[in-house]
Amino acid sequence: MTRNPIQRRTPEQIRAGNLRLGLIMFVVAAAFFVGIFVKRSFFS
Repeated sequence: MTRNPIQRRTPEQIRAGNLRLGLIMFVVAAAFFVGIFVKRSFFS
């Protein structure tokens, strides 16, 4: 899977992709910690 070198991403597109990735990672981490909290508080 090679990319076309003519079609470069603009800095705005790169920033948007980084923001999207950061938000996804934050949601995954938050869900992980909420799961731990729920497990410790209700199933201990």
